[in-house]
Amino acid sequence: MCSLDGSRSIFILTLLVLTLHGCATPPPVPKRLEFLNYQGQVNEHHVIIQAPPSHVFDVLTDYDRFLTLIPSDRVRLKKMTPGPYHVGTTIRAVTVFKIKLSWESRVVEIQKDRSLVLQFQSGPFRGGYEVWQLEAAGSCTRVSHTLIYNISNFFYRLVWLMKRGEKKHNTLTDVTLLNLKRECEEGLLPPFMGGPREEESCDILPSLPRK
Repeated sequence: MCSLDGSRSIFILTLLVLTLHGCATPPPVPKRLEFLNYQGQVNEHHVIIQAPPSHVFDVLTDYDRFLTLIPSDRVRLKKMTPGPYHVGTTIRAVTVFKIKLSWESRVVEIQKDRSLVLQFQSGPFRGGYEVWQLEAAGSCTRVSHTLIYNISNFFYRLVWLMKRGEKKHNTLTDVTLLNLKRECEEGLLPPFMGGPREEESCDILPSLPRK
């Protein structure tokens, strides 16, 4: 019994140390994002959408439309600034879990049909970035969603670890990207009406992660 209690204490102590100091060296930030001049944990997701970048960008920056793509049983968003997306647009997010986390992110860079960069102003990822990038791939668009973050607050680190925050984030992002793909590809014209021809279908190579 003493041995079991001792092992449990060591495990808890080790867990707290790892939570406080981090358990691994963060992977390098992709070269395409070095302009952010920020180092931290990197979480990337990609999807190929059979639609041009302009259409995908329009969906991403249509707040009311984008809301329908986010699983509302996991997180809820509120746009804090009026009008279309622009540098300075602020979004507030609140998780829908027993332990609720909230944060605000602000658009710090926007390139039409190419990218949308938001920086976390508060919450667990404060100072980090969320980046949407669009790249033409034949008749399709390669969409990259990248989260670069550091969790310096002990409480946030503990919650992130104990509540499997990264796993929940991965699920949320995958579902959102899948919904984005469905939304953008809905109503595609058949080839004989001007839609993408068979030979213009997405190549598998552009779907691979790029550094």
